[in-house]
Amino acid sequence: MIDLHMRELDGATFGMPVEASSPAFRRMKRNVFTKKMTLHGGWVERTVRCVRASDVAAVMGPVGWLVSERREMETIRWGTDSNEYYIIYEGKDDETGKRG
Repeated sequence: MIDLHMRELDGATFGMPVEASSPAFRRMKRNVFTKKMTLHGGWVERTVRCVRASDVAAVMGPVGWLVSERREMETIRWGTDSNEYYIIYEGKDDETGKRG
């Protein structure tokens, strides 16, 4: 088991244990990519590590709706790794999931 730690767009945090050997977790780690983007509240474009929302939702299992439907999570990290990965939402909303 490994712990996932996520930060919501409003700053609240959420954590849950997941199976580190699951195919969904391995796929999410394998699909990590970097992207230049302007983070919300910022003006400067930065290169950040990213994961796709669909991969995160698959890892989260039954509570994946927090990512797939409500688009509430902004970042994720796992285990003792301090790297933060931005969750990229695909669709009509912008990439970081911001609404409005």
